[in-house]
Amino acid sequence: MQFQEKLPCDESAERAVLGSMIVDPENIPIVLEKLRLEDFCNEDHKILFSLILDLWHEYGNEWDAVILNDYIRKKNLETRLPPDWIDELMDEAVGPETLEHVCQIVKEKSARRAIIELGIDLIHKAREVSDFYTLIEDAQMKIFNIAEGATPTQFYHVKEVAEKVIELIDKFKHSERVVTGIPSGFIELDIKTTGFHPGDLIILAARPGMGKTAFMLSIAFNIASQEEKPVAIFSLEMSKEQLVMRLLSMISEIPLFKIRSGTISDEEMKKLEAAALELSKYEIFLDDTPALTTTDLRIRARKLKKEKGVEFIAVDYLQLLRPPVRKQSRQEEVAEVSRSLKALAKELGIPVMALAQLSREVEKRSDKRPQLADLRESGQIEQDADLILFLHRPDYYKKKPSPEEQGIAELIIAKQRQGPTDIIKLAFVKEFTRFSNLEVDETEKQEEDISEILDTQEEEEELDIDF
Repeated sequence: MQFQEKLPCDESAERAVLGSMIVDPENIPIVLEKLRLEDFCNEDHKILFSLILDLWHEYGNEWDAVILNDYIRKKNLETRLPPDWIDELMDEAVGPETLEHVCQIVKEKSARRAIIELGIDLIHKAREVSDFYTLIEDAQMKIFNIAEGATPTQFYHVKEVAEKVIELIDKFKHSERVVTGIPSGFIELDIKTTGFHPGDLIILAARPGMGKTAFMLSIAFNIASQEEKPVAIFSLEMSKEQLVMRLLSMISEIPLFKIRSGTISDEEMKKLEAAALELSKYEIFLDDTPALTTTDLRIRARKLKKEKGVEFIAVDYLQLLRPPVRKQSRQEEVAEVSRSLKALAKELGIPVMALAQLSREVEKRSDKRPQLADLRESGQIEQDADLILFLHRPDYYKKKPSPEEQGIAELIIAKQRQGPTDIIKLAFVKEFTRFSNLEVDETEKQEEDISEILDTQEEEEELDIDF
């Protein structure tokens, strides 16, 4: 299919740009901030633009029209680019104050041509490419690249950024809450991390049986119920029915085994119905599509963000996601999935939590606590993640755990880009597949920590510290 109409082009604007570069070579950096060779539509203009850049790279600003014409003769291009034409271009030159605007005209015409050419290309690919979502992602990426190229480069002086950062810090300082991100509902975790922040990629990793899904569901439920924020869960392993069974067990405190086996009393059935009514009040969206690609995920996540205002996304789990195109090795595939999840968090401006499996190396050591090296298949995960959490239950590996170890889980902050690493102890009730803050003494200690931080803030306010 051929495009019959003339493609968008403003040759007079191109001539004005070239003339300005010849009249005063100091204009060349202004032009290069916006334009590249491919932005010119006229072939003669492309050739001249290339020659001007050659002279500029060789002589800097110490050249003029005479040297340019001599250079054109040496290249045997004087018939195509005659001296009188060069003179005409110089007559059409514009001043520095107008040059940026004229360059933007050339750039916009270039972007319009690129969009038309992309449209023609997509018509062909729509008939040939079998994977629809790959086609969609390719189109989105190319449109994004065109838009990015057509947008003027924006620089910020550090003073301007520093002023905004101080405003943000002052907002944190005068906030009644220690947690400045989205709280997870786990007090000590929120103190150590200040919550989950926009654009964060959070990795929650453990060996099978440690309770990754249960902990993720606890966090998602806390955010939906306590913070009243919409959340989305993409489950590639469990069905939506299995997830809801777990949530109902957590809320009703009826053992999951009894729910699944149907061995519940009439009274327990009433409790489950009440739990279902409570659960229905919260904005929790489930997607249990198996074998999702990162393209599928991004499309669905964008839709949920736009239509439902989702503020937290969880993916269970990372190694089951597939890149749109198969890679040569599994390690390359996991690396691409990791990069895609981080890009998704940044694009939507919300925290994204991805569950991940740890390698068997954990179980070969006497100390079963996970380490960063245990993340399976890719060091890229460690690089992309803003926060890496490991779940470890000491009683899982012991036939006769001590009373102090029973029902205790360790949440290990193995990496935190903006804060400390640490080990946090949580309560785990296996029957309800539920994690919670430790009761009595531990909770009181955590509340004391919060009070201490708030007291420190009040003291600083009284001192009226000037930033």
